[in-house]
Amino acid sequence: MIPAFIRYPMLLAALAAAWQPSKAFASDEETQFWLNTIVTGGLSEDTTLTIDGTQRWRKEEEGSDQRTIRVLVEQQVGDAARVGGGIGVFETGGLTEIRLAQQAVFTPGRFELRTRLEERFFDSADRMELRLRQRVQYNQPIAQGWRGTAGVEWLGIMQSRNSDEGASTDQWRFQTSIVHSLGENLDIGAIYWLVIFPRAGLPSRTNHIPQAVVTYRF
Repeated sequence: MIPAFIRYPMLLAALAAAWQPSKAFASDEETQFWLNTIVTGGLSEDTTLTIDGTQRWRKEEEGSDQRTIRVLVEQQVGDAARVGGGIGVFETGGLTEIRLAQQAVFTPGRFELRTRLEERFFDSADRMELRLRQRVQYNQPIAQGWRGTAGVEWLGIMQSRNSDEGASTDQWRFQTSIVHSLGENLDIGAIYWLVIFPRAGLPSRTNHIPQAVVTYRF
């Protein structure tokens, strides 16, 4: 029998492979790869600082590569709740987005429920974009030093950056991951996202995003 710590990474890899876009739907599908690096730790007994950066590679015909850095501070407000906020910078092909965010996270048992509000400022946009995000995630221990997650997130535009556009669903994200602890302070993981962008009057656009993540805790 294949051990659990091997079986689950194989399952994740098979899932990512199964969702690879076919040539017949290339115009409506895109594949990216992201490398995520995260540093997180306590500023005080109940306050946590997280800094994360990503390099996001995309095919040239699908758009420019993207680089991001985000800073988040969270405060524990109970045994199963925390609130926080932060700022991020997103660079894409010479264009910049500045993003402010506020969020509340509830963790009943192995579930994690997150509500996040984002104020997004784009170069040359008509106005600030306001986006609401609602995520449900389930966290599952797998074996000694291994854990997995599965979740879904809805992202909705409350105010578009374009003055002639109203509220809409921006995207749906279906996500799964597996993480391995290499020690008390270091984790590595693999993530897969299936991202669906609804388009009025057109077939939805789909992104397949396998990712690698390295997390250091101080």
